[in-house]
Amino acid sequence: MRELIVKIATFLGIYNWLMKIDNRRETNKQNKAFIKYGVEALREAVAATDECGGKLFLAFGTLLGAYRENGFIPFDYDLDTGLLAVERTDELITAMRRHGFKHLRQYYIKSSNRICEDKYDYRGVHLDVHYFYPTSDGNIYCDLCLPHESKPWRKANATDGFPSIIRTVPESTFSKQDFLNVQVFQPDRTVDWLKTLYGEHFMTPDPKWTMRDHKKRSQSNGERMYRRVLD
Repeated sequence: MRELIVKIATFLGIYNWLMKIDNRRETNKQNKAFIKYGVEALREAVAATDECGGKLFLAFGTLLGAYRENGFIPFDYDLDTGLLAVERTDELITAMRRHGFKHLRQYYIKSSNRICEDKYDYRGVHLDVHYFYPTSDGNIYCDLCLPHESKPWRKANATDGFPSIIRTVPESTFSKQDFLNVQVFQPDRTVDWLKTLYGEHFMTPDPKWTMRDHKKRSQSNGERMYRRVLD
């Protein structure tokens, strides 16, 4: 039924309008869940990763919030984390489920089968685990998925996939630090990471920051990304 509605909406030229309404409704729902369960979700994710011997670290907006706000960024209602790709195991997925997470979907580059990201849900809180790979010049990078140029996601996923970009940060060691009473890994070169990701003025909040800003500071790799829908 949903696919039929999408086809009709696309034919009538109102698909994007309907998606904006649906996204706004879903965003409001996620925001409420995040306020209530965000810290709990992070604590359980750390516990699951610790069981598997991995170092789950804060990344992107969650790292920025930890350093600049000593908390979550007020307008950022999901959890961004990272894991070195060599530490990614199927055991971690099982552990996350055991700690109350649903494994929503996985993003990957089809041409090389490079796993880029796992997205989880914990009581309505979305948690992203980005996988970081080494570069040849002493940095590490992860892949980020962008919306398709024109197609709804299901059609894009079944055909040519999604454009992707690379975010590169300096290689770093990681150590556990207290964040909202959760002991979680953070890069020891946090300031260098934040300058690379957000610019020299990262300490000044920008409520208008979007994925478009990520794109400006990113490298296009010319590879297409796809989704696997899981739980």
